Amino acid sequence: MKIIEGLKNYWKWRKIIYNDSWWDSHFLFDIMRFKIEQMETGFRNHGWGVMSEKDADKMKICKLLLDRIIKDDYYDNVFKYHYEKWGESEFTWNDTENPEFVSLEITHKNAITDDDKIQEREEFRNLMGREGVLKKQDIDYLFKLMSKHILYWWD
Repeated sequence: MKIIEGLKNYWKWRKIIYNDSWWDSHFLFDIMRFKIEQMETGFRNHGWGVMSEKDADKMKICKLLLDRIIKDDYYDNVFKYHYEKWGESEFTWNDTENPEFVSLEITHKNAITDDDKIQEREEFRNLMGREGVLKKQDIDYLFKLMSKHILYWWD
């Protein structure tokens, strides 16, 4: 019986295992998401415990957080309105006095005046910090939720 279950597990995990690599947290998040998805399905469909449904709901929250972390579109979400307001970034590479170096000029079509350019740069700097904060919040919430409940996720 254990051999059959092991083969079923191997078959379910084959894509995750095949695509796994050691060099990036993204792969760890993929493994965690897959495992929590399997547990959520099991608790929701076959759970015997009184709290099975509520535990599955907590697992679903973890899965949704992992989806956001894996998708990693924090930059797009943070800068969406910035680019709507100022226009997409336009990059120009300029030569410098030293032929080994170039300078990069980033402009936006709606930042016309010097005051606009100053305001756009300030907003950009503030948003850069926001992107990291949002991702860290999701990761912190994920691990806080798991830390609080994971020892009770058994059936």
